[in-house]
Amino acid sequence: MLFLLFLLSCISEHGIAYEIIKEVEVTVYDTAYVEVEVEVEVEVEVEVEVEVPEQYPLWVQSVIQPRLANGIDILWVVDPSGSMVNDMPRVVDGVAQMMAALPTNIFWRLEIISTDRVINSNMSSFPLLPGDSATDAQASLNNNVSGHREGGLEAVHRFATENIDALQWLRHDAALLVVFVSDENDHSFPTSSINDPTSFISWVQNYRETVYVTAIVNQDVSISECPTQFNPNLDVGIDYMDVANYFGGVIIDICADDWSQGVAQASSQLQLVDEIKLDYVPVSDQHIEVFVRGAIWNDWIYDAASNTIFFTVTPTEDSLIEVVYNYQ
Repeated sequence: MLFLLFLLSCISEHGIAYEIIKEVEVTVYDTAYVEVEVEVEVEVEVEVEVEVPEQYPLWVQSVIQPRLANGIDILWVVDPSGSMVNDMPRVVDGVAQMMAALPTNIFWRLEIISTDRVINSNMSSFPLLPGDSATDAQASLNNNVSGHREGGLEAVHRFATENIDALQWLRHDAALLVVFVSDENDHSFPTSSINDPTSFISWVQNYRETVYVTAIVNQDVSISECPTQFNPNLDVGIDYMDVANYFGGVIIDICADDWSQGVAQASSQLQLVDEIKLDYVPVSDQHIEVFVRGAIWNDWIYDAASNTIFFTVTPTEDSLIEVVYNYQ
């Protein structure tokens, strides 16, 4: 083995030649940049203004405190015609109920007069005062209500401007409440300066700063309590009701057996508001705001059982009270 190796080592490199050729596969990569559109989901915060309707509607109730520091003059203006005979006992009851309901801390004077302008101009009488009774009211009715004319609007004007006694006791700085009682519409004399609701309203607003009106009359047959007992074309007290509605007053059906509720409502206008019955049920007491003269008023409580706002401090005279609330 050693010998062989030696022999081979002596052989010239020219005797044996080797050429080794090796094929090598070479791959050449070239780099190229290609723009490719790729959709990628990305969260983006965008402010979008969406108009969302109120969940609960808003309601506003308002009332103006009466101006009563100088007292109240009250006129019950009663139709003296024969068709009113059956209503006279309720007139006396109504006057007595009003006297009992009027506030004791306000000085009032109450007179019963006729819708007959001639009777009013010449009658001699002095008004009922606090402490007088139903008997006194009956005597006043018997003395003052007579004649046949049925012009209540004109009668008030003539009484206030021509009657000698009235000029002595009527107070121009006091509030005025007029209660018309008639089973017919107004029939003031056509040539009189006061002969319709418009002329009466214009005059009485100049005559008194604070005016209240109640109408105890026949109502439309659709709501009357005695629709077959009067002429719907002549006897509905449209003019008296127009005047009452203008002043936000009370209307009572003369056919009602009991006028007490309406009379009490009329009387309640003549005292400072210390509670407000709500028209709707609020969502909660947290949805109620009370404003007096435009400013937030916190002196009140809400009674859910009666759905009424009660004032712990009564807003002053002549102030605008507003109750604002969301209701269901």
